[in-house]
Amino acid sequence: MIEDAHPAVNVLLLVAFVAPVAVYFLMLGLVNSHATPRLVSCRDDFVALTGVMIPFLVAPVPALARAALWWVIVLEAGLAAYAFFALLPGRHAGWVIYNIGSGRGRELVRRCVAELGWGGEWRSGSWSGASGRLHVTSLSVLRNITVHVELHSPEAESQRLALRSLLEERLSRVQQLPSATGACMLLLGVGMLSVPIWIVGRHIEELVEAVVHLFG
Repeated sequence: MIEDAHPAVNVLLLVAFVAPVAVYFLMLGLVNSHATPRLVSCRDDFVALTGVMIPFLVAPVPALARAALWWVIVLEAGLAAYAFFALLPGRHAGWVIYNIGSGRGRELVRRCVAELGWGGEWRSGSWSGASGRLHVTSLSVLRNITVHVELHSPEAESQRLALRSLLEERLSRVQQLPSATGACMLLLGVGMLSVPIWIVGRHIEELVEAVVHLFG
């Protein structure tokens, strides 16, 4: 927190830090509590994760502004923007499948590739063929797998669409019980979200005073 700052400022900063992370875990918990997995693009997944990290990038800004170090703020913003666009996955980079185990997810991707009739071979979690390559990675903590797509044939776009449609069709048929991971994420998200709500309730008078002073 910022020393010598108005209590309302510290409360708002805490809310800004905790609330996005809490909402992110709530969303993950809800997704992992469904009976079927959920497929999203790598690009959308990256943007959502970036939104969670933004408050931590903004955290030094008030202190830097108080010290009149505007050039540092501009530099930080420039570096953050550069990193975002440099790391942002392409529109056709692949997909992230949530609420599915590593083994089951990899096997489902293998079956879809085989059903589409793509010639090639699998080595560990990677497939390579005349059309290009696929890489399947997993993150057990969040209970998801990522399918990285690198297709270079003239029919690459139609192949991507065919693979996505088949994956969504197969995923819609998956029926499973809510996972313990989903329940833990829901509890974690609710617990984290209750902290800023409780603190806002304790300092509601200071917040009202700050709003009145700002707009009055």
